[in-house]
Amino acid sequence: MSLLDVACKVGAKTGIPTRERDVKRILAAVSTSRNFWEIVRQSDEPLPMVAAALEVMAEMGLVEIRDGIYLSSRGKAFAEEVKAFPKGAHLCPACRGRTVVLDHLYDSYRRFVELQRSRPSPLRQFDQAYVTPEVVFCRVALADSRGDLRGSRVVVLGDDDLTGLALALSGLPEEVVVLDIDERIVDFTNEVASGEGLRLRALRHDLREPLPSSLVGVFDVFFTDPSETLAAVDAFLGRGILTLKGPGSSGYFGITNVETSFSKRRKIQQVLIDKGLVITDVIYEFNEYVNWDYAEEMEAYQLAPVKERPIRNWYRSSIYRVELVEEPRRDNPDLRGLDIYNDEESSTV
Repeated sequence: MSLLDVACKVGAKTGIPTRERDVKRILAAVSTSRNFWEIVRQSDEPLPMVAAALEVMAEMGLVEIRDGIYLSSRGKAFAEEVKAFPKGAHLCPACRGRTVVLDHLYDSYRRFVELQRSRPSPLRQFDQAYVTPEVVFCRVALADSRGDLRGSRVVVLGDDDLTGLALALSGLPEEVVVLDIDERIVDFTNEVASGEGLRLRALRHDLREPLPSSLVGVFDVFFTDPSETLAAVDAFLGRGILTLKGPGSSGYFGITNVETSFSKRRKIQQVLIDKGLVITDVIYEFNEYVNWDYAEEMEAYQLAPVKERPIRNWYRSSIYRVELVEEPRRDNPDLRGLDIYNDEESSTV
C-alpha cells in the first residue's frame, strides 16, 4: 500500500488528476478534524477528490467513517510512515492573512453591514453564494492599497456579494456599474444606490450574452467571482477584460481549492496569460463564504460521507489580482447554451 495506490484509485473514481501529494494533504487533514467540511478546507483539495479519497482509504482500513471521520490505528501508522503531518497555522491576528485592515473604511463598512441585512437570499440556480461583510470591505481595502480605485470607473460582473455597493459606499471610485443576471440583486442595488445617493447603478445582464457596446473598453477595474469551471472562468474573465480600457487596467476574482485542483489552476493561469494578463497578487483564503441555506441540495452534501450540515464557514477562496500588460483581443462571443456550472470538480451546484 502506498500513496500512489490511493492516488490512482481516486483519479479513476473522479476523473480528476490526483497525485501522491494530494493524498498526503487529505491524510494530514483527517488527523486535524473529524468533520468532513473542515477536512476539505484543511486539505486544499477539490471536494469530490476528498470524498473519493476518504472512501478509498476506508476500503483500505486507513480511516473509519462513523459519526465523523477518524484515522484508524493503521491509518495513523501509515500517516507517520509517509510523513503526512498537519500544516502549521501562523495567521496575523489583525488581518487574518488578508494583508489589509479596514481602518478609515470602517464607518462605510458599518453602514454596509446595516444595508446588506435585507439583501436577497442566494439562489442555487445561479450558483450564488456570498462572502462575509468584512471580506467584501477587505476587497475594497485591497484594491485601494493597489491604487486601483480612486477616481476610477469600476464594473462588477455578477454581484451576489454586493461588492458594488461596498465600493460605492467607500466613495473612492468615480463610478461603479454592476451587471447581474438576478433581477432581485439589480433592483436591490439600484434601490439602495438611490436612497444613499451613491455613484452606483445596476443592470440586468446574463454574462453568457455579448456585452453592450456601451460597456466595452470604458472601465479601469473589474471585479468578478465566477463559477470555477474552465468555461465559466474563460467567460467571466473574458467579459471582464472586454470592459477594460487597456494595458494597466486591472481585475479581481476568486478561485477556491474546493472546486479547483492544482491541475485546473494551472490551466486557469494559462488562460490568464493567453489573455494578456499578469498575476500580481494571490492571497490565500482571502474570501470566506457564508454557509448556503440550500446546503442539503448541493452535490457536496451528496458526496459527504457523513451527512451533517457545516457548523462553521468552510468555503474559502484565494483572491487574484491581475493586470493587463498588452492590448487585449476584443472578442465578444455569444455563449448562451454553454454549461458554465458543472465539471468533474464542481460540488456546490
